[in-house]
Amino acid sequence: MQSKSFLSEYKTYLIIGFLFILLTYWYFYLATIADIGYVFNFIMQIVQGNITGQLVPFDSLTHYEQMEVGLFGPSYETIAPEVIRAFEERQHLLPLVFLAEFFLFLTMFIVAKGRKQAQITRASDTVQVYSLFQRVIILLNIIVMAYLFVTGFSITFGNITGGGYVARFMRASHEIVGVGWIPIWLIMTVIAFKDHKYFARPTTKIWNKIFLRGTYHPMDRINYYAYVAFGGILVLSGFIIWYMVLDSATYVETIQFKRFILFLHFMGSAIISFFTFETVYSMFAAVKGYIPGVVTGKLPVEYLEQLRPDVLEEEALTN
Repeated sequence: MQSKSFLSEYKTYLIIGFLFILLTYWYFYLATIADIGYVFNFIMQIVQGNITGQLVPFDSLTHYEQMEVGLFGPSYETIAPEVIRAFEERQHLLPLVFLAEFFLFLTMFIVAKGRKQAQITRASDTVQVYSLFQRVIILLNIIVMAYLFVTGFSITFGNITGGGYVARFMRASHEIVGVGWIPIWLIMTVIAFKDHKYFARPTTKIWNKIFLRGTYHPMDRINYYAYVAFGGILVLSGFIIWYMVLDSATYVETIQFKRFILFLHFMGSAIISFFTFETVYSMFAAVKGYIPGVVTGKLPVEYLEQLRPDVLEEEALTN
C-alpha cells in the first residue's frame, strides 16, 4: 500500500527523471558533443583556479603542438567543436529535433481532447488574480524569452540564415537583451515559488501582490524547477560570455574556458526549451483565457472554479 501511494504521488517526477537520464546519456555519450573525461578534469582544474584548459604540460608537447595550442588554444576538439563552429557538422539535424517536439505536443493536445475551456455564464463576476507588478514581470518574461529564443536560433543556425546587418543585429541584441533578462529571471523565480506556505506571511493582501497564487501540480512544479535550474545556467554562462571579452594578450589563456561556458549555455538552452514549450502549451494553447487573464489581471470566478480551483483556496479570494 505504501509503495503504491509513493508511485502514485511521485510517478511524474520518476518518469521525467528517467527521460532526463536518457537525454543526458544521448547528449553526452552518443552525440559526442564533448570529451567527458577532459571536461571533468578541466572542471577540477577550474576549481583550483586554472582556466587555461591545458591539462598536459606545455613543455611536453611537440613544437608543432605548441604552435597549434598558441593559435587555437588547448584541446580544441574536446569541447563541443560543433557548437564553436556554429553547428557546421550537425545543424541540419536540429530542425528535426524541434519538429519531433512539435508533433509530441500536437499529440498531447489531441490526447487531452483539445483545448480546455471554462463554461462562463457570469463574465462580469471576476477576481483580481494578478497584481500590476506580477503582470509586468510575467509579460516581460514571456516577451524577452521569446526574443532570446528567436535570436539564439539565428546564431545557432548561422550557416543557414547567413550574415549581413540583420544577423549581426540579432547576435548583438541577443547578448544585450540576455543581460536584461537576468533580473527578470530572478524576480520570476522568486514570485513563482508557489510553495510559499512554508513561510510566515506578514499580510495576505501584500503577499498576494508579490507572489503568484495557487499551488503546483507535479508537472508544473517540474517546469518551475527546470526554469530555475537551467535558467540559472543560462544567466550565469550568458553573463560570462558577454562580460569576458577576449583579446590577443589573453586569448590562449581564456579561449578554452569560454568554449566550456558556451557549451554550458547551449546545453541549458537545449534543455530549458523542452520545459518552456511544455509550459507554453499547458498555459497558452491547452487552456483558453490565460492570456487575457494575465493582461487584465482578472479572471472570472467560474474560470477559477473549473480550471484553477487551487487559486480560490487562497485566503484573499475566499473571504
